[in-house]
Amino acid sequence: MYTDRRASREAERVRRYFDDGYTSYYKYWGIIETGKWGVALLCRQKKRENPNREERWFVVKRVFDELMQDKLHKEIKILKRLRGAPHIVQVLAIDPDPFEALSRGALIMEHVENGTVGDIIYRMKEQVYPFPNRVLLRFFVCPMAWPDRGKESRFLIGDPKPPGGEHDLVPILKLIDFGEALYDPNPYVTDMGVKINIFHIGRLMRMLISLDTSWELPPGEVTMSVQGGGERAISTASACIAKPNYPNLDDGLRNLVMLCTAVKVEDRPSLDWLWDTLMNLIFTRTPAYYAQRNLPWAQLEEDGPIQDLIHYIVYHYGPTNHEGIEAGETEGIE
Repeated sequence: MYTDRRASREAERVRRYFDDGYTSYYKYWGIIETGKWGVALLCRQKKRENPNREERWFVVKRVFDELMQDKLHKEIKILKRLRGAPHIVQVLAIDPDPFEALSRGALIMEHVENGTVGDIIYRMKEQVYPFPNRVLLRFFVCPMAWPDRGKESRFLIGDPKPPGGEHDLVPILKLIDFGEALYDPNPYVTDMGVKINIFHIGRLMRMLISLDTSWELPPGEVTMSVQGGGERAISTASACIAKPNYPNLDDGLRNLVMLCTAVKVEDRPSLDWLWDTLMNLIFTRTPAYYAQRNLPWAQLEEDGPIQDLIHYIVYHYGPTNHEGIEAGETEGIE
């Protein structure tokens, strides 16, 4: 498998650095991901008694040269600001910090080990059935946790049951890669940043429904229910999931995804309406609801089959070396 020479060079630097002065503290394990401007490296903190430290995995993110250092500084600043948010990868402090004295520092963050959304899409292609609706609805909640985010990024698959009970059936999704984040200059005047992110949320859901990771698809006109009531024709970038396609798909979920990816910004839903509608779907779409409507794969909406599916496609596999989500995620660490 091809490895970027710049990534290999940074990896070797970190390995030598640990071996030369920190061999009793840390061990370099390997390259996780390489992007346009940096590399993510998997490392291990060793167990020590004085001071007392437990073993743990962590990720070191390094940029390739000084010209890209501003991106790393911005990402560190944003992650510190969002520290504690359950849907955001967490920045870590290590002591001693081997990178403090270097001209180019590093971002130290938690290792989320279950792969990416792209991985589970790749694995679902091997199945003869689609994602259950109750799984899709709960995945929909995760990107809703970052409505003011300005640019698309990657999602990692986190813990199966993090504290709080929100993810009773599916693991949490954690957002990474903030080096390319953009800020809305007038967040209290316009909701343009929110509307852009609503589109990206819808695009992610379209990928999970269709198992097609193409970043851009040709739009089409679909007549659908809209916020405020009534129906009208809307041009949407998710026309591919309109009826009669995907007969197992919940019509309410189908409608939300197509609205989120409306071509015209003014046709996209508000964040509050989207959240309320999504919560209503989550609470009312029970296994019995789907059984009564005779959907093709209604039996998969039960808790047991969902738990079996998640265990298989998330925890049964290691990381998948697939091509990933096309084109749109070429910025930063991919």
